[in-house]
Amino acid sequence: MNPPCEIVVRKFLPALRVLVAKELSQTYGWPQTKIADRLGVTQAAVSGYLSQNESELISPPFDLEELKAIARSIAAEMNMKKRGQVDTIYEVCRICLNLRKSGTICHAHRMKISNLVEERCSICMQLHMGLTIDVMDMRRRVINEVKSALELIEGTQEFSVVLPEVFSNVVMAIEGARNISDVAGVPGRIVRFRGKAKALLDPEFGVSGHLGKVLLKVMKINPNLRASINITYNEYVRLAIERLGLKTYIFKRDMDKKDEQELLDFIEDLAKKNVGWVDVIVDEGGFGIEPNTYLFGTTAVEVADRAVRIARMVNIMKRKNNK
Repeated sequence: MNPPCEIVVRKFLPALRVLVAKELSQTYGWPQTKIADRLGVTQAAVSGYLSQNESELISPPFDLEELKAIARSIAAEMNMKKRGQVDTIYEVCRICLNLRKSGTICHAHRMKISNLVEERCSICMQLHMGLTIDVMDMRRRVINEVKSALELIEGTQEFSVVLPEVFSNVVMAIEGARNISDVAGVPGRIVRFRGKAKALLDPEFGVSGHLGKVLLKVMKINPNLRASINITYNEYVRLAIERLGLKTYIFKRDMDKKDEQELLDFIEDLAKKNVGWVDVIVDEGGFGIEPNTYLFGTTAVEVADRAVRIARMVNIMKRKNNK
């Protein structure tokens, strides 16, 4: 067995690591220890990268100048701290897929194994054409689902009563989501505008950091829970949740901690306990942290509809109390 992945591992990735290391060192002045930590290699390996002759890095059909451009882009993002480890891996895998679809790696594969020419190998093209169509269609459906959820929210006058001070967002993940780039949400969130809820921008993938992370953790409890929305939490919301009979878990914060990791760890514990399903997680908040209600469901429209029902119930209760 000689799959094309071997060419990526033995030729493309080593050359890319060298070029990224050199770019971080020469352009941005990173020390070897920092480069080693970021690339996940030893300092000795980085030292070897920096002394390597670029002209000996790569051979046709790969293009050195094209690889340098890729390395410059990755290094610049690393230096500006715009990319985490997951983002960098995602970008490298995306580039690899494009090289396989474009035929660059196929050409190198044929040069190595002559029988592939005789057998007219087109494995990469067949696999990735099908994969691209499936993924694009899946992502398009998710975006349209989030748009429908936003229409429901924006068309509900009462929704503004459950908007938290940190504002709301509604997110939905593709099947088998692994990271934030697989979760669609609203850039800038859903805000209060002229007394109504309003999404600032159209939904996109990879734009909701906090709620996206929360949803990915909840998907470990049950992968069918692919959508979430956050609203405020108060006594009115609590009563509405009880009346709807939603399966709810209460998260009580350690008053000495203020980071999101504590909430993520709480959800991780629920997954380990095999609770099977969760409709609501309530973050009671703490000093400097606003209480929030996280609703979960199978689709963005489902969680939006549930949030709208809660908003209408809260509005009715408030009006009764004000009489």
